[in-house]
Amino acid sequence: MQNIIFIAPPAAGKGTQSHMLKEKYDYEHISTGDMLREAISNGSKLGLEVKNIMDKGELVSDDLMIDLIKDKLTKIKGKPFILDGFPRTLKQGIELDKLLDDANYQVIYLKLDKDIAIKRVEGRLTCSCGKTYNIFDQKLQPKQNGICDKCGKQLIKRNDDNVDSFKIRYDNFLTNTDKLLKYYEEKNKLNIINVDKSVDEIFNDISKVVTND
Repeated sequence: MQNIIFIAPPAAGKGTQSHMLKEKYDYEHISTGDMLREAISNGSKLGLEVKNIMDKGELVSDDLMIDLIKDKLTKIKGKPFILDGFPRTLKQGIELDKLLDDANYQVIYLKLDKDIAIKRVEGRLTCSCGKTYNIFDQKLQPKQNGICDKCGKQLIKRNDDNVDSFKIRYDNFLTNTDKLLKYYEEKNKLNIINVDKSVDEIFNDISKVVTND
């Protein structure tokens, strides 16, 4: 089974798809955001270094992120994984390849036009447990209004889920990942999936990559 690296603009649904892949194929979902929080809570030397950087309001360096990912991959002991949130730039992709050392992986780019992404952002709700919902998509609506199906906590709208902020994030994503996508295309690792369709249709397309169908 293929390891998966997700590259996707904001609101493309990689969190939802990662959750579905984890449930069906027993993947280890490696989210860089979750990984940073985990490192800090563990109180390890690496975690303390991360905390010090984030407390200063600075960005965690590429080298430190690679160290965190290397540590995480060692802990899961060869279990198939989804990498979510890294790499974001060509430099990060090259460094990750050195770490993976020809590991069996495919890159999935979830392609989404800006106008459609904006509509998704306007309806998105999130939970602190990481699960994401959307009030405009029947498949992604919570069973109880404003409450997480998974943990029962109150759903919130992220502060950066507004149109002006989103447009900046979307444009930055395109700028930062352009060379990265070309890099993976040249390595014959890139799979482009248009996500302007239902969640189940997207999942079926992703599953074909996972199983090499």
